[in-house]
Amino acid sequence: MLSSVLMVAGVSLHVGRCPPWRTAIALGAAYMLGIAWFSMVTPDLGTRLLLYGVVLTTYKGWEAWLLLRHAPPGLRVSCRLAATVFLVDAALFLARGLLPTAPDAGNEVMRAGLPIYIGYIGGLFVILAQSFALIILLVQRQLVELRRLARTDELTGALNRAALLDDGQQQLALCQRQQRPFSALLMDLDHFKRVNDTLGHQAGDDALRHAFQTLRDALRNYDVLFGRYGGEEFVLCLPGVAQAPAAALAERLRATLASRPLAHAKGEIILTVSIGVAEATADSSLDQLLGRADAALYRAKAGGRNRVDCA
Repeated sequence: MLSSVLMVAGVSLHVGRCPPWRTAIALGAAYMLGIAWFSMVTPDLGTRLLLYGVVLTTYKGWEAWLLLRHAPPGLRVSCRLAATVFLVDAALFLARGLLPTAPDAGNEVMRAGLPIYIGYIGGLFVILAQSFALIILLVQRQLVELRRLARTDELTGALNRAALLDDGQQQLALCQRQQRPFSALLMDLDHFKRVNDTLGHQAGDDALRHAFQTLRDALRNYDVLFGRYGGEEFVLCLPGVAQAPAAALAERLRATLASRPLAHAKGEIILTVSIGVAEATADSSLDQLLGRADAALYRAKAGGRNRVDCA
């Protein structure tokens, strides 16, 4: 029973749920009491096997339900595979519980009869399959995590430059095939070096995280690619958005960041951002688009910073 309780808890953690310790332990305790009763008070092998089958079926069905109901998007294949194995195991446990015992079995499991033996042998193969399924669960989780780390900027949690350019080029090509607009915003934090020089690099790191989180929160309702381009620069790719609405969004982002200072031990740090906006042409690459956005960003910087300029 302990292994079943721990398995339910482990599966719950794997899919991001809080382990149902109380319910799982209560079910196991009820099973142990039932086994004790039908072993010592009213000995009955058939009832014990039925109780064992029903309780283990419940645990295995529970584990399968967790994997099917709450599987994270990147882990659905391995979760479905493991859930299938758990369901097969549940069916075997239930079948063993419902199979009749041999008339001369008495109170001994080893004399329960051939059908029960076959059920146990089948269970051994399922345990082996379950072991492989659990290994696949863990391997896929590690692969997903490694891919996430390879695509994520460690400091801010944004897409890193490589992932941003790769995904952005794919989205741009798709928009060009569908003859839909595609715009990009190149954003640069104003006077960022001054923050580093006067308050230290830790404050600079905090400023980058604050800027990204503030801008990301303002983009919750938008289908965009948002990543760190390098240093204090961020890029926002807007599939399906023309330059005019992209510029309006850029202005809202600029105003939002300026209105939300970063709390610091030496006082609030007011962060502002200059933004260059450009829309892709029918044959431009992402590099060319960002080059035009960079030229617009340069004009915004030259014009006094904390402003938006369009290519």
